[in-house]
Amino acid sequence: MGRTVETNTKRVLCVDDDPATLELRKVLLEASGYSVLLASSGAEALRMLATGSEVDLVVLDYRMPGMNGDELAQILRKRYPGLRLVAVSAIGQLPADFVNAVDSHMQKGQDPETFLAVLAAVLAQPVDERGSERTSTQTVLCVDDEQLQLQLRKLLLESAGFAVLPVQDAQRAMEVFRSRHVDAVVMDYWLSGTNGTALAEEMKRLRPRIPIVMLSGFSSLPGEGVIVDAWLRKADVEPEDLVNEVRRLIDLRTPAQQITE
Repeated sequence: MGRTVETNTKRVLCVDDDPATLELRKVLLEASGYSVLLASSGAEALRMLATGSEVDLVVLDYRMPGMNGDELAQILRKRYPGLRLVAVSAIGQLPADFVNAVDSHMQKGQDPETFLAVLAAVLAQPVDERGSERTSTQTVLCVDDEQLQLQLRKLLLESAGFAVLPVQDAQRAMEVFRSRHVDAVVMDYWLSGTNGTALAEEMKRLRPRIPIVMLSGFSSLPGEGVIVDAWLRKADVEPEDLVNEVRRLIDLRTPAQQITE
């Protein structure tokens, strides 16, 4: 899964009334280095926390007998405001109050990598940014000609609180870059018909202060570090590393710089 026990000590409580779902999540999360606790109901989850079980994140189902996920999320948010909450549900349209109470939500049946990416992104969020609506959402332009990679990156960054503009080709990327407010750009080095370097150069000519993160199979290429603000090797970067790097680069810009862009 790309994660090891040595580098990940986060504790996850999974709440679901389906034993098979709980066991699958336990296996997946433990294989990815997480410490895992299981609860088959909202009441059991609350008892575990009240008796001293310490967790960093709760993965909860929405539809459960007795106490449903909405009620559980509201109680958890009030009692443990710093606790991360991720909802997983087969229901497409969830109640607004429930969505606002959790840090992220996803459909059941997502592939394991997407599930892990969402959890990693939520855990990477600063505590003071969770549990409340953001009044000034930062926008990231994502450019990748592979649809699956683009979708995964969009889900990852949105789970971390960013607004995401997904684009699959360089020409469209420049159109969006010229016409929309963008706080950062995340792009793949290899793009159909061109490479990321040419696109990054054109963007930097127009708006030099907008940070650009380049993702590639290479560690780096001669001169590329001068053009982009960060160069990340795909094989080495974890989801939270990408989120943290984007956030770091945006934060480096002063308020005055952000206004002029």
